[in-house]
Amino acid sequence: MPAGFHALWPTPIGLHRYADAASLNPLLVRVFGALRATQSHQRGQSPGAFFASDDDLLHRIKLGEWTNFVSFVTASLGETVQQANHLAWEGRNLELRIGIEGMWFQCSRDGAFHDVHTHGNCSWSGVYIVQADETERRAQHPVYGVANGVTRLYGPPFATLGGAFVDAGNAYLQPPHQDVAPEPGQLLLFPSWLAHQAMPYDGEAERIIVSFNASVHAAQGDRLHGYSAY
Repeated sequence: MPAGFHALWPTPIGLHRYADAASLNPLLVRVFGALRATQSHQRGQSPGAFFASDDDLLHRIKLGEWTNFVSFVTASLGETVQQANHLAWEGRNLELRIGIEGMWFQCSRDGAFHDVHTHGNCSWSGVYIVQADETERRAQHPVYGVANGVTRLYGPPFATLGGAFVDAGNAYLQPPHQDVAPEPGQLLLFPSWLAHQAMPYDGEAERIIVSFNASVHAAQGDRLHGYSAY
């Protein structure tokens, strides 16, 4: 390693906006409502504050609007992955093969939340916001405030910060988490190893999201830096 400053192991995050969200999202609300009723009946579940569908949405939904949305997801992921790896790929322009390993929707209301977790068997994960209260209404919640329904990302050093000495020298570790507001039409992409949480949500409209896991391979093979990913 040469002399000088080195910023090691950054955490790449991608934020994208779907241009056709205004027409797609109401359609997804109706489709997801029908799927939720069917899957709840099959599972013997009664309606509750939280629901997570099966992870087969990629193949279950057969609509042109859905196909266009999936194309947006894969294109956005390809762009983010290219930017995240431009140094690691050493200037090579790799042809990417992106595989959606699972895609599902979640609905939450009345304070429901999804506790801190990571995703396995993939390299990237994503959250697309279908529906939530508009920003001002959501942020004025009397209990949750601006954290109402946000996706909270926990930085890699978060687990070690509990007893850490904090001074000017390690101020770069602050804040230990980043909140991303649930804005309809927004696609958030993050590494699957990154700990994250859906904070408690309560609103007039349900918080409805699409989540997915993805693997990304190079058509030329994944053998980089002298090791194989297989």
